[in-house]
Amino acid sequence: MARMLRTRAARAQHLPTSPTRLGRGHLTRVRIALLGAAVIVAASVVRFPRPNYALDPVYTDHLQHEYSAWAFLHIGLRIFDTPKSDWGNVHAAHVHLLWEQLPSLYPPRLIAFCLPAGVASNDGLLPDERVHMLMVMVLGVGAALASFQLVRTLRLTYEPTLAAILGFLGTILFLTAGLDGFIDPLAAGLALLGIYWLEGGKPGRALLALVLGLSLHYRLWYLWPLVLVLVVEHRREIARWQLATAAVVAAASGVTFGLSVPSVSKFHDIPRITPNALAITHGVNAAQAAALVAGAIVLGIVLLHEGPWRGGCVALALLLVFAVDQWEVWYPVLFVPLLVVVRTRPGQVAVTLAFVEAMVYLGGFPDALRFARLYADAVG
Repeated sequence: MARMLRTRAARAQHLPTSPTRLGRGHLTRVRIALLGAAVIVAASVVRFPRPNYALDPVYTDHLQHEYSAWAFLHIGLRIFDTPKSDWGNVHAAHVHLLWEQLPSLYPPRLIAFCLPAGVASNDGLLPDERVHMLMVMVLGVGAALASFQLVRTLRLTYEPTLAAILGFLGTILFLTAGLDGFIDPLAAGLALLGIYWLEGGKPGRALLALVLGLSLHYRLWYLWPLVLVLVVEHRREIARWQLATAAVVAAASGVTFGLSVPSVSKFHDIPRITPNALAITHGVNAAQAAALVAGAIVLGIVLLHEGPWRGGCVALALLLVFAVDQWEVWYPVLFVPLLVVVRTRPGQVAVTLAFVEAMVYLGGFPDALRFARLYADAVG
């Protein structure tokens, strides 16, 4: 009998249903899925139309970043306060101008991120088309990883069905923008990772991920209240080198933001800029007044149930919606992290409804059929 019990115990230790083995098996499947998504994205980009290698040939963004990064090596901080048309001769082998009436309206970390591409293209290390292809590969893989992080973060606090729906819509947004050569999904993914680590009790990692995300795009700056409360409440748990790194990155972004501010006020004078129908900088009509009331209600709900810090994030996001003259269909990508800032059911319902309504009214609602058609055309 004793031998039989020992045999059964030994077998039980090796059952595939043990929690440790199940956890390892799930982790392995997740890694395989992520690797498969990355391979599919990279292989797809090879088939995209030249010379931009973008999903949608009408508009793309990575070319201007390559050119701006190269120009930074020659004229320095002037790229942040001087229109591209006035940069002069920056000795670029390939000039990629977009909205040449404006300077580079992005933080310096984006310039650093794209600097290898700018050097490779303009120093002749790689053909310009190959550089475009590699950039879209990186941004596309970043979008796929951001989609995974969105689903993982939503599952922390959202009801599973709603998390699945928002995860699907966010994935369409991320993949469409990433494969069009936009940095936005990668920046949003870093912000989502920071919020995930914050909820998981890893404040040092959370701080770095959030600040790195915010240092890729100014439109994520509505998350600064969350960063500040993270530092205040967890300063003893964050390593000094993490605080110092975050401070340096934030300070550099602040300097370039100050240089770029005067140009933001000129959005409405730029040809081909899509006007923001909710911007109240030039008067308030009936639709804008109704939207302001709705926004105030959403903010009130979040302040009541989430407190001032998370309410501050919502307030700054609303400020971006109502105060910036421009709205493009890819703008919702950087508002996706706002969905996971709120944690209570009333706050989630209010912010989700506002997010969806803004996309429907202003443009940018994720269109899965359009994405499928563009993807089929691009790889066909």
